[in-house]
Amino acid sequence: MNYYFIACRSSKEEKTKAHLLRFFAREMGEEFDVQIHIPMRQMIDRRKGKKLMNNKPILPGYLLVASEEDLSPFIQDVHRIVSCYGFLRYVDKSITLRGVDYTYAAWIMHNKGTIKPSRAIFKKGEPIKVIDGPLQDFFGTIVAVDYRHCRATVEFDFYDVVRRVSMPVEFIESGKGIGE
Repeated sequence: MNYYFIACRSSKEEKTKAHLLRFFAREMGEEFDVQIHIPMRQMIDRRKGKKLMNNKPILPGYLLVASEEDLSPFIQDVHRIVSCYGFLRYVDKSITLRGVDYTYAAWIMHNKGTIKPSRAIFKKGEPIKVIDGPLQDFFGTIVAVDYRHCRATVEFDFYDVVRRVSMPVEFIESGKGIGE
């Protein structure tokens, strides 16, 4: 499987995804096997004391594309699509993801484009222990935990840049005592 990232106008990801799907279906015909996801994270927010689930983009302005076919012949065409800035490229002008970028894309695709809350045990003074969910097989680093907002801040490499993203975590047990 080949993975690619396409940059688009932030907040126009859904429209750009629809345009790209129509474009690839028209251009590839029966060989159409392109999957496009907007990498999302399902966050737990609190409003008036109640927990609400909201989907928020992990990387605003980016679409993750997966295909068995090489999409290099479509570089110029994709750049012409409304609200689309084109494929992200490496210094050598290649667009197919490799290395840690490939691993990150495969992790998102394995989770069908949406990272749902992981279940974790958190005891003060000890490392967080993820027992279930997408963060269990995450290849990045958990750098901070926000118990109250049910989030873990994780670091990962994306196109040679270290990014920090808040990810959802459901704490099933904690070492917090009364008064801590």
